[in-house]
Amino acid sequence: MDSAKIRALIIDDEQKSRNFLKTVIEKYCPQVTIVGMVASAAEAYTQVQDKKPNLLFLDIEMPYGSGFELLQRLNQTDFEVIFITAFDQYALQAIKFHALDYLLKPLDVFQLIDAVKMADKRLSSKLDQERLQHLLANLNNSDQTSHQLAIPTVDGRAFIPINQIIHCAADGSYTSFALNNKKQLLSSKNLGEYEKILPKATASPKHCFFRVHHSHLINLSYIKKYNSKENYIQMQDESMITVAHRRKADFLKVLRQMNLY
Repeated sequence: MDSAKIRALIIDDEQKSRNFLKTVIEKYCPQVTIVGMVASAAEAYTQVQDKKPNLLFLDIEMPYGSGFELLQRLNQTDFEVIFITAFDQYALQAIKFHALDYLLKPLDVFQLIDAVKMADKRLSSKLDQERLQHLLANLNNSDQTSHQLAIPTVDGRAFIPINQIIHCAADGSYTSFALNNKKQLLSSKNLGEYEKILPKATASPKHCFFRVHHSHLINLSYIKKYNSKENYIQMQDESMITVAHRRKADFLKVLRQMNLY
């Protein structure tokens, strides 16, 4: 994108964060013009309508309305978003779920510069705007099992409902997804990334994930059979997956908690 064509709005209830962002952007990001700084979602709603920014630096946890609530109210995706969060686990998981950019507080100068560069590229190429659309759709959908995961692939990005994922397998630094429609997807992210962001086992057995082996992450809803003597799982796609000995006790505990064993 040409110089100074990014119009950025800073939305953060902490004055220190707003001032830091402004200082770093003005010093290191000449392609960005700051069109405003506001301290609340209510102020931001008016500013987005009036000033038409194409990049939001958006704090998530703010008094009188979160950053997510602002996006739901705006109901538009004609801008890029760089989220700002202070380790709120739910918020961070939702952001990572859609491969969106975020900055952790306290803010880091170099991470900020990199995030702006990535936003610049996306605005120039009009790529990946659907990521924000899927985030908004998920926020409005109480059925988490149908929430869509953004999976970066060699030819773009795929959005897959988590209830379609049977299991994930490590493939070097990549991850292979086996889906319930018999399709396979290869992601450029490693298995550890998906272990962090996919739903973990809870009291409900609906589409929770457990890492049974260093190379396998399975959807517990798709277990067809568990052979405790041979220590392997047969999934509903007929794949056979070994349970690592050091994970067996935890795996059995999860199965019992969820009344699956």
